[in-house]
Amino acid sequence: MAIRTLSIKGTDSRDMAQQAKTALKDFDAELLVFFASSFYDTSLPAKELSAAFPHSRIIGSTSHSEYCNSSYTDHSVSIMAIDKQSVEDVCIRVVENMEQEKIKLYDLLSEMEDQFGGQEEIFNHFDRYVGIVLFESSAKAEEAFMDSLGTASDILFVGGSSSSTENNISKVYADGKSYTKAAVLAILKTVNGYDILKTQSACILSEQALLVTKSNLHQRILYEFDHRPCGEVYAEVLGVPKEQIQNYFVSNPLGIVAEGEIFVRTFDQIKEDGITLHCGLPEGAEIHVLKIGDIISDTKKALDSVITYSPAGVINFNCLYRTFEMLSKELTDAYCSLFGRYASIGFSTSGEAFLGHINETSTILVIK
Repeated sequence: MAIRTLSIKGTDSRDMAQQAKTALKDFDAELLVFFASSFYDTSLPAKELSAAFPHSRIIGSTSHSEYCNSSYTDHSVSIMAIDKQSVEDVCIRVVENMEQEKIKLYDLLSEMEDQFGGQEEIFNHFDRYVGIVLFESSAKAEEAFMDSLGTASDILFVGGSSSSTENNISKVYADGKSYTKAAVLAILKTVNGYDILKTQSACILSEQALLVTKSNLHQRILYEFDHRPCGEVYAEVLGVPKEQIQNYFVSNPLGIVAEGEIFVRTFDQIKEDGITLHCGLPEGAEIHVLKIGDIISDTKKALDSVITYSPAGVINFNCLYRTFEMLSKELTDAYCSLFGRYASIGFSTSGEAFLGHINETSTILVIK
């Protein structure tokens, strides 16, 4: 069996959890990963799933919209149930108050790694251990958290930030509890290994490198490129009037380029003498203006280049802006058909995790 995936629309969380229990009655899940429309939060989805699956570990997040196999839905819950044939052990911890400026994770990660035998065991079997991180997005502290996480452990973590429907409820979940301004960490000991990939469907628009000379990383505000107002420079690169730049924030995001890899940062809105971002940029960073390409063909190319086998399951953390782009162009069916080849779930994130905090990207965990 190894992995099962479900998409459920219930009248409330109890109904959803009972539907899941019935569908998985012959399945012994070691771990449940779920993405639930924030519509369900008032009826406590994590608590109901924990009651329905008392012997399973559970992690999850609120979502604006959900993916499951070949389907895109909203006001639903996508669930991946994983048994010991794919993940033989899992360790879960919650870091609360993650908005604190200095987050120290070394002791926590050492404790988590000790469950599996310590750093030496993980180093010797590095290809079997992978992490999932789920952020509650209102804390807006993912950048510092990912930096600290990378310092504390060599395990690769992939994941995303919670999103919400029109009710603006944002939560992450671990076992029977819900959290705000928190991060859920899970280390998985896989049986057959894993792969991680990302695709941002973006390329460099201008070879002109821009230096961030004034910014507020914590508040995610950008003020200057090359000692000039950032909006003015951005307009020049695009060749558009400064008054129109907000129309290009999604189609022409910013990117840090490192060894040929692009890590996307997206403008949010003009604010006084600066522009807010969905991911902060530190002073001294060198960026390029990007252009968004063909999400369908780029995603297919990324999946096909890595998944050359029959995976047990795939978890897709797909940026909400990418979802909006696909909805506007009626591309969700074509996109979901790419993931329908696998047992897969996903959700529309408010930011993605892969080596750092990024935007307009899909970060994907493949469990072999």
